[in-house]
Amino acid sequence: MHALLQETAPRGDEIRMAFGRAARVGLAGLFAAPALLGLASAAGYPLRTAVDPVLWSSALAGFGGAGWFAGRALGAGPRRKAALTVVFLAAGLLVTPAFRGLQGLTGRESLVAVAAATLPAFGLAFALAGGLAARVLGTPRLRPRGILACAAGGLLGGAFALLPFGWASLAVDVPGEPYLVMGLAVVGFLGCLIAPFHIVGLTLDRARSARGLARM
Repeated sequence: MHALLQETAPRGDEIRMAFGRAARVGLAGLFAAPALLGLASAAGYPLRTAVDPVLWSSALAGFGGAGWFAGRALGAGPRRKAALTVVFLAAGLLVTPAFRGLQGLTGRESLVAVAAATLPAFGLAFALAGGLAARVLGTPRLRPRGILACAAGGLLGGAFALLPFGWASLAVDVPGEPYLVMGLAVVGFLGCLIAPFHIVGLTLDRARSARGLARM
């Protein structure tokens, strides 16, 4: 009876799971605006003057929604949910221009230059997200090693985002190349947020578990 009345211990992967699911909301925000603009253009109503506002609004709504969703999944109160929304929005402000910069490239641009413009933004975005989320969620403050792990997750996300451009820059002809390019585009798009958010969540879970072990 006493065991039933005790507060349930948090799962060891609770934050990772919540952040991983929330990443899908962020992806929806990145995908929605280009899809809607493409449909409008195909229907004969190109919205050239509205491209930037629509893309930014959609992306930031996705990141903000992802933060709110993650807070809700973790059972956070209203203030913490709002704070986590702001944390995800901060990450979105860094990721969105880097992600948009990859759209419309021809493959003739320098891979080094494109990577230099993309990877640091992703790395900084998720290092910031990890450090701030630790404060919001009340987990132990991340040590430099934890911040570096979150940054590495961001770099991995940026590498996923670079997959289609990286292949185009190789200029290699292979059988079934359109399907390969389409597959790389899908994997790169999904991985650019799912991978880093999983790694940030895993880092926060480990920090919380380490505190629990220290108290035993």
